[in-house]
Amino acid sequence: MQGQRDSALTPRGREQARGTADLLARLGVDRIFASPLGRVRQTLAIIHEQLPLPVQFDDRLKEWSAGEWGGELYADVRLRWPDQWAAWQADRLRYAPPGGETFLDLISRAQAFFADAIPLVGPGERVALVAHGFLNRALATVLLDRPTAEMLSISQDNDTLMRIVLEGGVAVPDYFENGEGPIAGLPMDAPRPSVA
Repeated sequence: MQGQRDSALTPRGREQARGTADLLARLGVDRIFASPLGRVRQTLAIIHEQLPLPVQFDDRLKEWSAGEWGGELYADVRLRWPDQWAAWQADRLRYAPPGGETFLDLISRAQAFFADAIPLVGPGERVALVAHGFLNRALATVLLDRPTAEMLSISQDNDTLMRIVLEGGVAVPDYFENGEGPIAGLPMDAPRPSVA
């Protein structure tokens, strides 16, 4: 679990960042908001080669905090914290790992970010949010006004870009995988049982 811990991009990660840069350049972007974590900064350096836009960093776009589990392998977390792991598996929305955040905390961060960021965006501006897997799920859930539990079903691989377009005041999602798309809707996993 990486959480808010940092690591350098791998060669595959740099290749995926180049693919994202190509796609963003093709789609057009006017403004970028981003997480300040190092792996995002490395991604932005690659994106900046094609889109030399200023970036507004925001701590609310950091990845989910895994607390004491950060930097641990999932298999090791199951062994070292069996009761906490079971509680997290039973209710990922509301259970926080020791010293970490719940996924509901991510929803709150996403809501606070949008409350401040949306007034900064001009009419017709195309905005890129460069953040992290779990946090991106929360952002999409909030922006699309979806049920909170749906956040757990959204899936975003490192080479997946989600796009949300406002059409007549309605938010319409689609996504691109490895530069291919658009594919209608959101990338979804098989539904997880949820505790509403």
